[in-house]
Formats: sequence, structure tokens, C-alpha cells
Amino acid sequence: MTDEDQRALAVQTVAAVFMPIATIAVMLRCYVRGWIVKGFGVDDGAMVFACLFYIMFSACMIGGTLYGTGRKFEHLEAHQRVTAMKYWWLCETAYCFASIGCKISISVFLMRITVKRSHIWTLYIVMILTVIAGLVFFFLMLLQCKPLSYFWTRTAMDPSIEGSCISINIIIIMTYIYSAFAALCDFTVGILPIFLVSKLHMKREAKLAVIGILSMACVASSAVIIRFPFVKTFADEDFLYATYQIAIWSNIEAGLGITAGSLATLRPLLRQWLGSRNDSRYPSGFPNSGRLGANSNSRPMPLGSMDGSRQKGLRPDKLAVMVTNIESQGDTELTWGGSTSPSSSEERLTTEPPIPASRKMDIGIHQTFEVTQTTHGYDTEGSHRMAREHV
Repeated sequence: MTDEDQRALAVQTVAAVFMPIATIAVMLRCYVRGWIVKGFGVDDGAMVFACLFYIMFSACMIGGTLYGTGRKFEHLEAHQRVTAMKYWWLCETAYCFASIGCKISISVFLMRITVKRSHIWTLYIVMILTVIAGLVFFFLMLLQCKPLSYFWTRTAMDPSIEGSCISINIIIIMTYIYSAFAALCDFTVGILPIFLVSKLHMKREAKLAVIGILSMACVASSAVIIRFPFVKTFADEDFLYATYQIAIWSNIEAGLGITAGSLATLRPLLRQWLGSRNDSRYPSGFPNSGRLGANSNSRPMPLGSMDGSRQKGLRPDKLAVMVTNIESQGDTELTWGGSTSPSSSEERLTTEPPIPASRKMDIGIHQTFEVTQTTHGYDTEGSHRMAREHV
């Protein structure tokens, strides 16, 4: 196998591997958000948008290798060079929209679990920079030659074909700038989950899992950084042969981002398939509670599903957390799921033995409600209620 064959095969393999992985992840996300959670939101639509353009990106990469991507111009016929360059141009435009849609989707998703004003504004800045940098890069790639078709027809070496292109140095500089913005945004949405998830009422194992999945964006940004040394190959005369690394790492960046952003929403599907070992520990009506009994219709509220939530009358733009502590004063001992743990709010409340009618017991019920408003970027805490009932 020649060096050119190896380069073409590498491009084909990367596109053929990451495209189905990302597509399946997005399809599962749509199933979870549309049928299980019933809360298909803006972030889900943005991810579908990104996935469609990513499929176009990967398909054009594979199509380009059939005509000349990874090979030298001297070994290709005129129509092969023209077709391969057209596929490359389509890859550039599709990559821009796939990258924009992916970053917007992840940012909107993170805003659902964000309550601090600084974190909210950080995500807004990420989205604004992503859109601006992506659109500038898109129009630069789209309009770099006049007419548009001259980008690929010029490789036919036909004197009758007229046109002009901007300096390749401008393309290289703008690619460096765009890559820097992309890496910065990816690192931001990759590191921010550490601060967001650490404050949620979740088990440590669940927190680590969510942080790990969301932080895969850092891996995507690593692909951008690895791509930096190859940007200069845009100026190489053997364009298709020299730029295959740019195609590979751009595909990996978009594929990892789409996959990571979709995996973060699949927790309800895992609960449905595998069942939760802790479902019986939550009383009915609690956020993130499982089923209390065989005939209970209570359903867990997964992370990031607040858009379609109809539980307890919550508005779509609010995230509510309730913690209940029950303390007893008397001779009768309250048991929680068979254990004597009066401070736990994660076990089913039972009384053993039955309480005689003549015996009085004081039960202090302490409920703390923490309601955070994410749409307007502020949070309200400290609405406490204490009640004492006599049984």
C-alpha cells in the first residue's frame, strides 16, 4: 500500500467510524427526550441540526477519497481533481454548521443545571463567540473564490476557466483564529460541568459519570489543538495530499462533541433498560425518585429534562430541589426501609410496630425548598417551612 493509499484510507476510516457513533448517539437522545422524558428542547434540536451537517461532512470526506483526497494532483485526472476539491469545499461548509450546532446544544443543556449568574453569562459568551467565529469562518470558506466554483474548477488547469481567490495566507490566519476560539469554547464547556455538577444533589458516582461525559468536550478541543500544526498545509501545491490531517482532526472534533453532548442525556434510557438499584429508596413525589411500588406511576426526573417536566407544577425554566428531614420524639421508633435511620430522606417510611391509638408521638417535619430561576439568571434560596404534627 502506497503512502497515498494510506492517507486516503485514514480519512475514510475516521469518517466511517465516527459518523455512525455520533448518529446513533443523537438518535438515542431523540428517543429519550421525545418519548421517555417527553421534553424535546432547543438543545436537542440544535444537536439534530449539528448531526445532519456532520453526516454531510463525513459523507463528503468519504466521497472525496474516492476521487483524490490524500493523493497528489499529478496522479489524478482533471475530472478527479475537480470532483475531489468540490467534496472538500462541501466538507468545509458542513463542518462550520456542525461545530456551531454542537456547541450551542451543549451550552443550552448546561444552562439547565446552572444557577450562578457568572456561569450563565459564561455560557452566553461561549454561544455568542461560537456563532460569530463559525459564521465568519463559513462565509470566508464560502466566498474565498469568485465565482464559487473556481475553488474546484481551477484544479482542472484549463486556461479557459476564469476566476480569482483571496490570498491563501488570509485563509491560514483566519483558520488559526477560528481554531483558537473553538478550543477556548470547548475547554470552557468541558471544565464548567465540574463546578455545576458538584453542587447538585446526586451521588458521587453519578456526579463523576456526568462530569466525565460532559468533559469529553475537552477531548474535542484537544483535536483542535492537534490540528494547529497542519493548518499551514493549506498553502501546499498538492492540496489534497497535504491537508488530509486537517480533514481527520476536524472530523474527530465534531464527532466527539456530538457524541459527548448526546451521551449526557441518556441516563433515563439506562434506567429503563437496566433498572435502578436505588429506585425503591425514594419516596414517591421526590425529584429524581424512582418507583415506590409495583403499581406506582412515578417516573424519575433525569438531569437535563426540566424543559418538559410537568411534575409538581414546575415551570419549565425552574429547577426545584426539596429535602425533607423527619425527626421523632416519643417511644415509638420510626424505621426507614427496615433500618433505624431517622435522618435519611431516601428510604420508605414505615412504622414498626403499629402505633396504638392511645399513644401520642410528636413528629417534627422539616422541609427545605430551594428554588432557582435559571431563565433570568438569579437564584432564590431560604424559603423554609417547619411544621409540627401530633399523631
